[in-house]
Amino acid sequence: MMFLLALLLATADPAPAPPPTQALPLAELPPQKLARGSCALVLWDKASRRRVAMATREPTTLRIVHNGVLQLLAATDAGGLAVAGFAPEAGFAGGGVRLRWQLAIESVAGGGIVRDGSLALTLADGTEIVTPVAGLIGCS
Repeated sequence: MMFLLALLLATADPAPAPPPTQALPLAELPPQKLARGSCALVLWDKASRRRVAMATREPTTLRIVHNGVLQLLAATDAGGLAVAGFAPEAGFAGGGVRLRWQLAIESVAGGGIVRDGSLALTLADGTEIVTPVAGLIGCS
């Protein structure tokens, strides 16, 4: 599990931002550094298989790339029984967008797996776009 998360979070020279995914107006999240001893939940859009979001546990924040800008969204609410510190239902807001996930998180040694979930992005004009996601939870 640690190896998989390390691959997802590995740092590299960032390439130019790829175009938004087909379902979401989000660009692929570039490689992110995870502080030692921290845990993260990385989500990717099932249609494009691109990383579209990364949540951290402490503090609970969500990183996305929207309109070409890396944004850090603050947690607004959470519900359900947390797995590896991440709630299966959570909301985030910032930068004129709101994002909500609903995830089926399966506990595994050292983290978790999200085989099924949805990510709902609400834009400033009220437009809501929902897409299926999958993901991993791991700690450094």
